[in-house]
Amino acid sequence: MGSSDSTRRCERAGLVELLGRTLGSAAAAEIVDRQGERLGLREPVLPIEAAYEVLDSLAAMPGVIGAAACVARTELRVASVRRRLERRNRR
Repeated sequence: MGSSDSTRRCERAGLVELLGRTLGSAAAAEIVDRQGERLGLREPVLPIEAAYEVLDSLAAMPGVIGAAACVARTELRVASVRRRLERRNRR
């Protein structure tokens, strides 16, 4: 059966990669680590809801960080839907 959003995970490195496309890897890593600390998220692999929480909090920031987070959140969601559709089509 398909997994729900509550059982899916996202690696912190994946968030850094998504944001790094716009912000650069070093800046993205620093921003994700800092925001994760603020939110009490220290694990290298996060529940998908926590990954969205990090991106949503960053998206509320002005400027390029907020814009990059909005794009990253959309890319994460699209990847999630794509995986779900691929699993469904394999049945």
